[in-house]
Amino acid sequence: MSHGPRDAIDRLRSHERLESIVRLRAAVRALDDVDVAGWDDSALTEHLEEISASLCALDAQVTRVADAVRARGFRIAEPLAA
Repeated sequence: MSHGPRDAIDRLRSHERLESIVRLRAAVRALDDVDVAGWDDSALTEHLEEISASLCALDAQVTRVADAVRARGFRIAEPLAA
């Protein structure tokens, strides 16, 4: 069993990948908590600029990650319902 520098780098990369998946899942959970349906129009109007900027930034990041996956030749598909 080797425990050299290469193994340490592989473990670090594996940890970084797992952390990335954890962050993606946390982002989804955070968005699950966002529900503007109950906001009245004045509240929505008051925060519309910030909401719009955040949604555009989220869209750009999701597109960036999805494009990187597709560029590697992989397909992004919705999980099958259980």
